[in-house]
Amino acid sequence: MSVDNLIRGPYRHRLLNYRRTAAAIRFANRKCPSSSLVFMQIRARNWTHDMQIFPLLLALFVFTAQSRPAHASELTGAFEAACERTPDIPALAARRAEIRAKADAADALLPGGPWTTLVHRTDALTNDRGTREYEAEFGVPIWLRGERGAALAAALTEGERIEAEIAAKRLEVAKRVRDAYWMVAEAREKLAIAERRRATAGALAKSLRDQSQSGQAQLVDTKVADADARDADAAIAGLRSELNQAKIAFEVMTGLAAPAAFREHDSRSATPSNHPRVVLRAVAIQKAQADESLVWAVDRERPEFSAFVNNNTDTSAEPNVTSLGVRLKIPFAYDAVNQPKRAAAAADVVAASEELALAEREVGGDAAQARVRLDGARQQLKALDGRHDDLSSVVQLTEAAQRAGQSELNDLIRARLQLFEADLSRVTARVAVQRARSDINQALGIEP
Repeated sequence: MSVDNLIRGPYRHRLLNYRRTAAAIRFANRKCPSSSLVFMQIRARNWTHDMQIFPLLLALFVFTAQSRPAHASELTGAFEAACERTPDIPALAARRAEIRAKADAADALLPGGPWTTLVHRTDALTNDRGTREYEAEFGVPIWLRGERGAALAAALTEGERIEAEIAAKRLEVAKRVRDAYWMVAEAREKLAIAERRRATAGALAKSLRDQSQSGQAQLVDTKVADADARDADAAIAGLRSELNQAKIAFEVMTGLAAPAAFREHDSRSATPSNHPRVVLRAVAIQKAQADESLVWAVDRERPEFSAFVNNNTDTSAEPNVTSLGVRLKIPFAYDAVNQPKRAAAAADVVAASEELALAEREVGGDAAQARVRLDGARQQLKALDGRHDDLSSVVQLTEAAQRAGQSELNDLIRARLQLFEADLSRVTARVAVQRARSDINQALGIEP
């Protein structure tokens, strides 16, 4: 989100004027690099009024950067909790005070602190003719022309960069929270299927035990059914351990239990250009340009103005002579010092532009890959649904044949095991479809 889109009214015009002025300074200095007297005049501003609205402007940054989708999902609370537990995000948020301090510094009357000099001269240790001199001087630095506006623009763009970086960090957290949730969801579904298999196997084993006691079933069949039930118990134990591990990972990340259900919402308004990574790189260009403007504005040491009082006694017989005076220090620009700084600032702008282009390509590629994964997951699920239906029919036919004595018990158990494995594969495919939807939203920069 650009600061130009956030600021309305006269303050926006002020900031735009500062940027235009800084650009004019750079142009003039490039045309006359050897001159130390090329300046662009900035009209006097009511900076007190400007800074009165700065807290409101910064609050607007925060609100915009952390705006949420119109819907609130079941995962939103856990996601927000995970953001609070991620050290980088609170650390970045704490830097907002630094930005306010930099803006206050640009609003200050002086660019630096005042200074004083105290001097005492005497010939007591040499000729000792009674010469005494006392001097006190008080001075202040003076803003360079264009420096004040450039400093404010640099502070504002730094605030934009921080908010964009927070949004990018939040999206990284969203990726981890989504992945952790889908691990829990898949483990839950698999465990439910294993428990249903155990119930079916247990019912068969119990039926055969009852029949064996009445002499209607062979002991070997009973043992086979018991072994199948124990195999189901082993599968449940493994899947329950997998689920507990996934739950612990989610709770460590968020401090909350994983929600019972979650479904991604499609957002038609999201575009790669709004992705936090792209916005961060775009803001980085603005920051680099603002820093470059500041480098061009601060092309020398600041001027200094001072006033002094001097008390001088040449001989012990003469009265004291007191004088007052002023002093103005006017530094000149020196290209040997400025050119490396300007070249480095220009290189930062170029680097930021290239990083933006790379981010746009990567975000577009991630979104395209996520859509391909969704399409593939849907096709795989469709195929697995068909396979599951076929194996369900096989189980039904085998059960009928086994009751009629036309099939062995091992055939029935093998058919049910195949159906169980098909159920697991189908569940994995279903979760993969939902995970692919998450990946699309993640690629588009949409928070849960």
